[in-house]
Amino acid sequence: MSKRQRTRQECLAWLTENTRDIAPGQKITVGDFQPEDAEGVAKLYYAIYGDKFPLDYVYDPERILEANQGTDLYQVVGRTASGDVVGLSALFKATPNRGLMESGSLMVLPEYRAGRLAYELIRMTMNELPPRLGLQGVNGQSVCDHLITQKFGDRFGSRGFALEMESIPARPGVDGGANGRISLLNEFKILQDTPQTLYLPQVYDVFLRGVYALNGLKRDFAAQGSPAGETRWDASEYAEASLAKMAVHEVGIDFSSVLGRFEAEHPDRYAYQLLLPLTNPGLPAAVEAARGRGYFMGGLLPLWTGQDVLLMQKIAASPDFSAPQLYSDGSKAILEFIRQDYATIPRAGTN
Repeated sequence: MSKRQRTRQECLAWLTENTRDIAPGQKITVGDFQPEDAEGVAKLYYAIYGDKFPLDYVYDPERILEANQGTDLYQVVGRTASGDVVGLSALFKATPNRGLMESGSLMVLPEYRAGRLAYELIRMTMNELPPRLGLQGVNGQSVCDHLITQKFGDRFGSRGFALEMESIPARPGVDGGANGRISLLNEFKILQDTPQTLYLPQVYDVFLRGVYALNGLKRDFAAQGSPAGETRWDASEYAEASLAKMAVHEVGIDFSSVLGRFEAEHPDRYAYQLLLPLTNPGLPAAVEAARGRGYFMGGLLPLWTGQDVLLMQKIAASPDFSAPQLYSDGSKAILEFIRQDYATIPRAGTN
């Protein structure tokens, strides 16, 4: 008989009773998560987020230990000599491609933010873990209301490839621009690339070739193809962000009607996103149909499924293109292309 998991409330009650201050100024060692770190990781989440973090497992040491024993989560911790955890970073599974893992979960106790701890956590997460795990690459998402995360990513070889305009609500106390929302920059560090033959839509041909060239990714480009058969797709919903995503696996001749069905099944969302397979001959037709329904460029998601994916997007208001803060010239060029593309989309500028 399996042991009963503690509820979220039981874990929070335990954390409340067992929380104590950690003295500042101690020497910190950065390394792989160890089983004895589980309680410290839960306490760190509680110290940083209180009871507001949306995932239950982060408050339960037993479930944190279990998660780290699989292949979907690798945590890196900063710990004192006595074993207190004062910093954390991680790689976790977030894409269909098992060769890609997302870098995130960076957090450091306020008393330890003045030194190099955050730098060392990210260095190990970005530089040491991926080759050891045999990954094709690392992806990440940077909020665009500040530059700190982007600067760290740039320092360790991540490059911007796609910009999700206003895809999440602004955090409390943070300026979300004219529409009260924040854009996300999708960044990738490619370690082992996969050659592919792509079908580029004419409207994005020059831009996408430029992104590939800028980032040293070699691709072959086919003559224009056309859709066949039925569209294969699935949808995911992020209610708290008023966001719906449609991931397309095969573009069929029915794509336009399928896209309409997707929107009808997820009405009144602020943001809609399409993930379209660039290796599919029907890709150009899908882009044309999506643009006809108000979708515009988001960018490129290299190796997302093992092969490259094109991100397109539609939002309920006119984007505030002045709001995203971007660090690299490449990321700024993506924003500028998105701005130009949005201006050419039917119904652009209408709510």
